[in-house]
Amino acid sequence: MKKIFLFLALIIKCNFCFSQIQLDNTLITERVVATNLDVPWDMVYSDDGWIWFTELSGRISRVNPDTDVQEVIYTVPDVAVFGFSAGMHSIVLHPNFPTTPYLFVHYTNTTTTSKLVRYTYGINSNTLSNPLTILDNIPGNVSHNGSRMLILNDKLFISIGDGYSNPSTAQDLNTLNGNMLRLNLDGSIPLDNPIANSYIWSFGHRNPQGLCVGNGKIYSSEHGTSNNDEINIIEENRNFGWPNVQGYCDLTSETAFCNNENVAEPIWAWTPAIAPCGMDYFNHPSIPEWQNSLLLAVLKDKKLIQLQLNPDGTSIIEENSYLVNTRGRIRDVLVLPNGRIYICTTNRDFAGSPNVDDDKIIELKNDNFLGTIDFSNQIIKLFPNPSNGIFTLELNTNLDSDYDIEIISINGSVVLKQSITNNTTQINAQSLSPGMYFIKVSNSNASTYKKIIIK
Repeated sequence: MKKIFLFLALIIKCNFCFSQIQLDNTLITERVVATNLDVPWDMVYSDDGWIWFTELSGRISRVNPDTDVQEVIYTVPDVAVFGFSAGMHSIVLHPNFPTTPYLFVHYTNTTTTSKLVRYTYGINSNTLSNPLTILDNIPGNVSHNGSRMLILNDKLFISIGDGYSNPSTAQDLNTLNGNMLRLNLDGSIPLDNPIANSYIWSFGHRNPQGLCVGNGKIYSSEHGTSNNDEINIIEENRNFGWPNVQGYCDLTSETAFCNNENVAEPIWAWTPAIAPCGMDYFNHPSIPEWQNSLLLAVLKDKKLIQLQLNPDGTSIIEENSYLVNTRGRIRDVLVLPNGRIYICTTNRDFAGSPNVDDDKIIELKNDNFLGTIDFSNQIIKLFPNPSNGIFTLELNTNLDSDYDIEIISINGSVVLKQSITNNTTQINAQSLSPGMYFIKVSNSNASTYKKIIIK
């Protein structure tokens, strides 16, 4: 019996063991940071050092990548889970989160519709409240709902699929299906959208499920049928062809439509289909071999793909595959400002074969990289805490760049700001009202937050 328990203990322990990816000159270490998840769909990073993620059932959670502490923040009550992994989908944070405490999620709320909702995060309560629907009654279905989101220049982009049952909607500019939509953050239509009184930014999409920004461009991954999965550069008011064109404009039956409709061709395509999903742009010196690359999660072919871009990001010049059949179905990729990479598996979805501890979030990083200070690994001390308004901040790092301190109230307002010139800095905040505040320490590359109580 003792041998059995020891064997089980070793299995459990090995779930968090380090495995490795060897590149030309870089050794990448894998480490599991979260287990027993239920189809994690999307991941985003917050400046407070947490990774926020959604799960299919409606849970919105976060995990600290340094401590592996995991918290369920909220479960959205009206998520409809059905079909081929319809349910809670994408998430995006306000660019100034958590100072501006807004969080946006997209999910199916009935078997025929999805919606985009903004929540408010309460720092004290550590939960979400005040749901505000900013886009409602998006036609939904068992599959092909999209979705990924990003915020760029105070505009929210969201990819919406063709709705599965009627592909021709992707060419119908009177519907929301099969489009890349662009919204103001309050849900209104931007005045500079290409089609007046329309959310549509681009159209002719089948089921785009990856979205990221790099080289000043918006890149998207898109599911084909059994062939012609695509990587696209999203351009304003362009037609991406579906269902009249699949992949490149390389068939006689497609040529006339491509010419007449100014169809934008993909910069990369796969036949047979691999099921490309979440994607992020990597350009960090910690992994030189992957700089200026798209990192792509792959569902059907169960791997992570690195797509090397040319210098201006207009084409893909090389494809490399990693983690092939080692982690199962991979749904999303997230790149942090410090060069760490996170992937999430989705082996509990309709097509997966889960292990006992699936699903997971897994970290990939170069442990040997010595570069810009990673705040999350530094010792930042505030004392005394609680304080009468005068306290000391001690930063255990070399001051090789400019650092700033901001004191932020619980409603998100910056109430005091000053520069750091020494490792030990005295802060005078006696003008502030008693209560809890957040101390943000930042430079041009990273930031971290600490709580302080002023009596």
